[in-house]
Amino acid sequence: MITVIGDLVVDIIVKKGKTNYGTDTKGMIHFKPGGQANNVAAYISREGIECTLIGKVGNDPFGEFLIQKSIKSGVQPKISKVDQDKTGSIIVMINENNGERSMISDRGANLTLNDKDIPNDLEADLIYLSGYSFFDENTRTAAFKAKNQAQMMEKMIALDPSSIFFLKEHKKEFLSFMRGITFFFPNYEEGVLLTSQSEPFEIIKKLKSIVKYPILTLGDQGCIYWDGKSIKHIPALKVEAIDTTGAGDSFVAGFLAAYQKKQDINQSIKHAIELSSTVVTSIGAHSF
Repeated sequence: MITVIGDLVVDIIVKKGKTNYGTDTKGMIHFKPGGQANNVAAYISREGIECTLIGKVGNDPFGEFLIQKSIKSGVQPKISKVDQDKTGSIIVMINENNGERSMISDRGANLTLNDKDIPNDLEADLIYLSGYSFFDENTRTAAFKAKNQAQMMEKMIALDPSSIFFLKEHKKEFLSFMRGITFFFPNYEEGVLLTSQSEPFEIIKKLKSIVKYPILTLGDQGCIYWDGKSIKHIPALKVEAIDTTGAGDSFVAGFLAAYQKKQDINQSIKHAIELSSTVVTSIGAHSF
């Protein structure tokens, strides 16, 4: 079983062309389940692996929407509703030319997650931590407790840096937190920031001295990773990207689910690439 800890939000997805400033702009708007941890958990469950999700939502219709969607996806939600804040939400603006997205985030009730929400006996073979939980003083207590619990039980730990914006403010502390992590999933920009290297192979060389298995995602160039013996590169599949929302999360989930089944780094990477390549061909992080 895999336990996932972190954010749940409602993605308000806006697909549009050029903005007509000060007046109307035509576009399409979709409401989808989102949030890094929520996405990862949903895809892990979709892959047939038992998964628990720990997080917070507001006591409001969006919160209930996310809980019901989580249950429908097969996840075992340990999601608390809080009265003092609303459910988190993100406005995702998609460039109609290349599918790339820009986001405006309101984390809402996610910021109330803390160490009291993490059980003292995490029942899981692997713990996944969203980096977003590290970037706030309150939620950081949950991240540290989860990591400590996993290490005490000698469980594998996966970590995603999540956001280059927040990572810039917390680089030194985050590098320290990375020690003891099993699987680490930075994208290229995050890898550059954390290692001060620009060449992907050099990024992996530096990261493997900190974490056991660094896996550097490179978008349409695939990924470069350390499999315990050598540094390898696997190219991406050629697909027409409509919306890149959730691509990274589905990659992580595909890898973790495959590793849970096969305990093989190389096969798990290939499966992760296959899964994430399907996600970018439809609107929203949850394409099912």
